[in-house]
Amino acid sequence: MVIHKTQSNKGRDTIKTVFFDVGGVVLVDFVEQKIIDLAEKYQKDPSDLLKAKSRHRPLADLGKISDPAFWKNILDDNKVKAVEDDWAIDSYMQPIDGVFEIVNSLKRNGYRIAVLSNDSKEMSAARRQKYGFDSLFDDVIISCEHGVVKPGPEIYRIALKRMHCQPADCIFIDDHQENLDAAADIGMHTILFQNADQLKNEMSALGVSLH
Repeated sequence: MVIHKTQSNKGRDTIKTVFFDVGGVVLVDFVEQKIIDLAEKYQKDPSDLLKAKSRHRPLADLGKISDPAFWKNILDDNKVKAVEDDWAIDSYMQPIDGVFEIVNSLKRNGYRIAVLSNDSKEMSAARRQKYGFDSLFDDVIISCEHGVVKPGPEIYRIALKRMHCQPADCIFIDDHQENLDAAADIGMHTILFQNADQLKNEMSALGVSLH
Protein backbone atom coordinates (compact mmCIF):
# COMPACT_ATOMS: atom_id res chain seq x y z
CA MET A 1 0.00 0.00 0.00
CA VAL A 2 1.54 3.30 -1.08
CA ILE A 3 0.16 6.79 -0.59
CA HIS A 4 2.23 9.89 -1.23
CA LYS A 5 0.83 12.62 1.03
CA THR A 6 2.07 15.95 -0.16
CA GLN A 7 0.70 18.02 2.68
CA SER A 8 -0.25 17.53 6.30
CA ASN A 9 -3.48 15.95 7.48
CA LYS A 10 -5.05 19.35 8.06
CA GLY A 11 -5.22 19.68 4.26
CA ARG A 12 -7.07 16.45 3.67
CA ASP A 13 -10.45 18.13 3.30
CA THR A 14 -9.22 20.32 0.44
CA ILE A 15 -9.31 17.56 -2.21
CA LYS A 16 -11.44 18.81 -5.08
CA THR A 17 -10.19 16.94 -8.15
CA VAL A 18 -9.36 13.30 -8.84
CA PHE A 19 -7.34 12.17 -11.87
CA PHE A 20 -7.60 8.55 -13.04
CA ASP A 21 -5.23 6.60 -15.23
CA VAL A 22 -7.20 4.28 -17.55
CA GLY A 23 -5.36 1.03 -18.36
CA GLY A 24 -4.85 -0.88 -15.13
CA VAL A 25 -7.12 1.43 -13.09
CA VAL A 26 -10.47 2.09 -14.80
CA LEU A 27 -10.18 -0.57 -17.51
CA VAL A 28 -8.13 -3.75 -17.72
CA ASP A 29 -4.66 -3.09 -19.15
CA PHE A 30 -4.84 -5.61 -21.96
CA VAL A 31 -1.91 -4.73 -24.23
CA GLU A 32 0.43 -7.38 -22.89
CA GLN A 33 -2.35 -10.01 -22.88
CA LYS A 34 -3.13 -9.28 -26.53
CA ILE A 35 0.58 -9.55 -27.33
CA ILE A 36 0.69 -12.96 -25.64
CA ASP A 37 -2.36 -14.01 -27.65
CA LEU A 38 -0.70 -12.88 -30.89
CA ALA A 39 2.45 -14.79 -29.96
CA GLU A 40 0.36 -17.92 -29.51
CA LYS A 41 -1.54 -17.32 -32.75
CA TYR A 42 1.66 -17.03 -34.78
CA GLN A 43 3.75 -19.43 -32.66
CA LYS A 44 6.26 -16.79 -31.66
CA ASP A 45 8.16 -16.24 -28.41
CA PRO A 46 6.08 -13.76 -26.34
CA SER A 47 9.25 -12.14 -25.02
CA ASP A 48 10.21 -11.12 -28.55
CA LEU A 49 6.86 -9.41 -29.10
CA LEU A 50 7.09 -7.73 -25.70
CA LYS A 51 10.51 -6.35 -26.62
CA ALA A 52 8.95 -4.93 -29.78
CA LYS A 53 6.23 -3.37 -27.62
CA SER A 54 8.85 -1.43 -25.65
CA ARG A 55 10.16 0.03 -28.90
CA HIS A 56 6.85 0.97 -30.50
CA ARG A 57 4.35 1.73 -27.73
CA PRO A 58 5.96 5.03 -26.73
CA LEU A 59 5.55 6.22 -30.32
CA ALA A 60 1.83 5.40 -30.25
CA ASP A 61 1.38 7.09 -26.87
CA LEU A 62 3.14 10.19 -28.20
CA GLY A 63 0.83 10.28 -31.23
CA LYS A 64 3.64 9.60 -33.68
CA ILE A 65 2.16 6.34 -35.01
CA SER A 66 -1.39 4.99 -35.05
CA ASP A 67 -2.56 2.11 -32.90
CA PRO A 68 -2.92 -0.23 -35.91
CA ALA A 69 0.65 0.70 -36.90
CA PHE A 70 1.78 -0.22 -33.38
CA TRP A 71 0.38 -3.75 -33.71
CA LYS A 72 1.64 -4.10 -37.28
CA ASN A 73 5.13 -3.01 -36.23
CA ILE A 74 5.24 -5.53 -33.39
CA LEU A 75 4.42 -8.35 -35.78
CA ASP A 76 6.60 -7.01 -38.58
CA ASP A 77 9.58 -7.01 -36.20
CA ASN A 78 8.86 -10.71 -35.71
CA LYS A 79 8.49 -11.43 -39.44
CA VAL A 80 4.70 -11.72 -39.40
CA LYS A 81 2.39 -9.85 -41.78
CA ALA A 82 -0.51 -8.52 -39.73
CA VAL A 83 -4.15 -8.90 -40.73
CA GLU A 84 -6.98 -6.61 -39.63
CA ASP A 85 -8.01 -8.80 -36.70
CA ASP A 86 -4.53 -8.40 -35.23
CA TRP A 87 -5.16 -4.76 -34.31
CA ALA A 88 -8.80 -5.20 -33.21
CA ILE A 89 -9.14 -4.33 -29.53
CA ASP A 90 -12.85 -4.08 -28.70
CA SER A 91 -13.16 -7.58 -27.24
CA TYR A 92 -10.26 -6.84 -24.88
CA MET A 93 -11.73 -3.68 -23.35
CA GLN A 94 -13.18 -4.61 -19.96
CA PRO A 95 -13.84 -2.52 -16.83
CA ILE A 96 -12.05 -3.22 -13.57
CA ASP A 97 -14.55 -4.27 -10.91
CA GLY A 98 -15.88 -1.47 -8.76
CA VAL A 99 -14.01 1.49 -10.25
CA PHE A 100 -16.85 2.99 -12.28
CA GLU A 101 -18.93 2.92 -9.08
CA ILE A 102 -16.21 5.00 -7.38
CA VAL A 103 -16.10 7.44 -10.29
CA ASN A 104 -19.86 7.89 -10.18
CA SER A 105 -19.81 8.37 -6.39
CA LEU A 106 -17.20 11.09 -6.74
CA LYS A 107 -19.28 12.81 -9.39
CA ARG A 108 -22.44 12.68 -7.25
CA ASN A 109 -20.53 14.16 -4.32
CA GLY A 110 -19.35 17.16 -6.31
CA TYR A 111 -15.73 16.24 -6.98
CA ARG A 112 -14.24 17.07 -10.35
CA ILE A 113 -12.94 13.97 -12.10
CA ALA A 114 -10.65 13.57 -15.10
CA VAL A 115 -8.72 10.98 -17.06
CA LEU A 116 -4.94 11.39 -17.24
CA SER A 117 -3.54 8.58 -19.35
CA ASN A 118 -0.84 7.53 -21.79
CA ASP A 119 -2.67 6.24 -24.84
CA SER A 120 -2.80 6.17 -28.62
CA LYS A 121 -5.37 8.12 -30.60
CA GLU A 122 -7.38 5.11 -31.76
CA MET A 123 -7.35 3.18 -28.49
CA SER A 124 -8.35 6.28 -26.56
CA ALA A 125 -11.19 7.00 -28.99
CA ALA A 126 -12.47 3.43 -28.68
CA ARG A 127 -12.44 3.58 -24.89
CA ARG A 128 -14.09 6.98 -24.79
CA GLN A 129 -16.89 5.86 -27.09
CA LYS A 130 -17.52 2.46 -25.48
CA TYR A 131 -17.59 3.74 -21.91
CA GLY A 132 -18.84 7.29 -22.39
CA PHE A 133 -15.77 8.95 -20.90
CA ASP A 134 -16.57 12.37 -22.34
CA SER A 135 -19.91 12.56 -20.55
CA LEU A 136 -18.71 10.83 -17.38
CA PHE A 137 -15.47 12.75 -16.79
CA ASP A 138 -15.03 16.52 -16.66
CA ASP A 139 -11.99 16.24 -18.92
CA VAL A 140 -9.95 13.58 -20.70
CA ILE A 141 -6.22 14.28 -20.99
CA ILE A 142 -4.48 11.80 -23.29
CA SER A 143 -0.75 11.78 -24.04
CA CYS A 144 -1.07 11.38 -27.82
CA GLU A 145 -3.04 14.64 -28.05
CA HIS A 146 -0.23 16.63 -26.42
CA GLY A 147 2.92 14.82 -27.56
CA VAL A 148 4.07 14.22 -23.98
CA VAL A 149 3.78 11.13 -21.77
CA LYS A 150 3.83 10.17 -18.11
CA PRO A 151 6.06 10.25 -16.16
CA GLY A 152 7.31 13.42 -17.84
CA PRO A 153 6.28 16.45 -15.75
CA GLU A 154 4.71 18.41 -18.61
CA ILE A 155 1.62 16.20 -18.93
CA TYR A 156 0.80 16.74 -15.23
CA ARG A 157 1.12 20.49 -15.67
CA ILE A 158 -1.20 20.33 -18.68
CA ALA A 159 -3.74 18.34 -16.65
CA LEU A 160 -3.66 20.79 -13.74
CA LYS A 161 -4.06 23.76 -16.06
CA ARG A 162 -6.98 22.22 -17.93
CA MET A 163 -8.75 21.35 -14.69
CA HIS A 164 -7.94 24.76 -13.13
CA CYS A 165 -6.64 23.17 -9.94
CA GLN A 166 -3.64 23.27 -7.65
CA PRO A 167 -1.54 20.13 -7.06
CA ALA A 168 -2.36 19.99 -3.34
CA ASP A 169 -6.10 19.91 -4.15
CA CYS A 170 -5.78 16.80 -6.34
CA ILE A 171 -5.35 13.06 -6.17
CA PHE A 172 -3.77 11.11 -9.03
CA ILE A 173 -4.48 7.36 -9.21
CA ASP A 174 -2.23 5.11 -11.29
CA ASP A 175 -0.94 1.53 -11.25
CA HIS A 176 2.70 2.44 -12.01
CA GLN A 177 4.85 3.83 -9.22
CA GLU A 178 7.06 5.92 -11.52
CA ASN A 179 4.01 7.84 -12.73
CA LEU A 180 2.95 8.49 -9.15
CA ASP A 181 6.42 9.61 -8.14
CA ALA A 182 6.39 12.23 -10.90
CA ALA A 183 2.97 13.50 -9.80
CA ALA A 184 4.10 13.65 -6.16
CA ASP A 185 7.17 15.64 -7.21
CA ILE A 186 4.92 18.49 -8.35
CA GLY A 187 2.79 18.32 -5.21
CA MET A 188 -0.13 16.04 -6.04
CA HIS A 189 -1.54 13.44 -3.66
CA THR A 190 -1.17 9.98 -5.20
CA ILE A 191 -2.53 6.48 -4.74
CA LEU A 192 -1.04 3.30 -6.18
CA PHE A 193 -4.04 1.37 -7.46
CA GLN A 194 -4.47 -2.28 -6.53
CA ASN A 195 -8.23 -2.84 -6.45
CA ALA A 196 -11.45 -0.92 -5.85
CA ASP A 197 -11.75 -1.68 -2.14
CA GLN A 198 -8.16 -0.60 -1.48
CA LEU A 199 -8.76 2.54 -3.53
CA LYS A 200 -11.85 3.47 -1.50
CA ASN A 201 -9.96 2.98 1.76
CA GLU A 202 -7.03 5.12 0.70
CA MET A 203 -9.23 7.86 -0.73
CA SER A 204 -11.16 7.96 2.55
CA ALA A 205 -7.85 8.32 4.38
CA LEU A 206 -7.27 11.47 2.33
CA GLY A 207 -10.64 12.88 3.39
CA VAL A 208 -12.59 12.02 0.23
CA SER A 209 -16.31 11.29 0.70
CA LEU A 210 -17.63 8.35 -1.31
CA HIS A 211 -21.06 8.00 0.32
